[in-house]
Amino acid sequence: MTAVAVLAGCLAAAGVILLVRELRPAPPRLDAALARVQATPLHAASAPAEAPGGLERVGRWLADRVARPAGMLAVPRTDLALLGRPIERFMLNKLALFLTGLAAPSVLSGLMALAGGSPRWTLPVLAGLMLAAVLSLVPDWNVRSQARQQRRDFRYAFTSYLQLVVLERQAGAALNAALENPAKITDGWPFQRIHQALTRARHGQQQPWRALAQLGADIEVRDLIDLAHTAEIAGEEGAKMHDVLIAKISSMRHEASATARAEANARTTAMWVPTSLLMLGFVILIGFPFFSKLLASG
Repeated sequence: MTAVAVLAGCLAAAGVILLVRELRPAPPRLDAALARVQATPLHAASAPAEAPGGLERVGRWLADRVARPAGMLAVPRTDLALLGRPIERFMLNKLALFLTGLAAPSVLSGLMALAGGSPRWTLPVLAGLMLAAVLSLVPDWNVRSQARQQRRDFRYAFTSYLQLVVLERQAGAALNAALENPAKITDGWPFQRIHQALTRARHGQQQPWRALAQLGADIEVRDLIDLAHTAEIAGEEGAKMHDVLIAKISSMRHEASATARAEANARTTAMWVPTSLLMLGFVILIGFPFFSKLLASG
């Protein structure tokens, strides 16, 4: 009994230390500090800043005090930026789900007590903590799943974009024009992001491949970074650049085809479980009368 008490005390102390470590204010982020010391654009200075509401202030406080760059309370900032969602709203969703999971078992226990039951107080407390922890992770899973789908869509669109760039080069267009013209033909978000990156590179007198590499780093698409590095090595020679683009298009198409086949095989394998259960239930339904009679006659 003493050993159990000592073990429970150690576990509780470890949990308190871990909780205090996670809730301790995080050090300031370098990119936020650099953004504050940079010059403010004129249009941003002229536009009046809107005062944040109460919920926004709560979300900002949670993002500054609770959100961590790594660990259990890590926030998928890159995924949120890719989806265009503010971190304040994300933290408010986590808080709402956490409070919902924390209060739901207590509410059910209260209803059972009103109905004449006598549930123990430890059950709703433990169930509330477990349910709150699980529900607070739902926004993370949702954001990561949607961001994964967004990156997959970007790879598909980028393959079509590269094919258009090859056609522009074959038609005699210069490299910069061949890169910028295909990005203007549609309003899809992948083409818009590519067009914005190339426009910033042109205005900043930078190489377009570096802009595409930066875009790939921002949205965590490795294909953009690899293509940019290979293109910089190949230079601006027409034959080499044509071969680089064709090789990248072929590689991305083979990768997309392999991914689609793997997903199809995984779903086909997963279908064996409900199919087997259905067949087992059918066999039991058909064979139960026979075996019941057989056992009764014996």
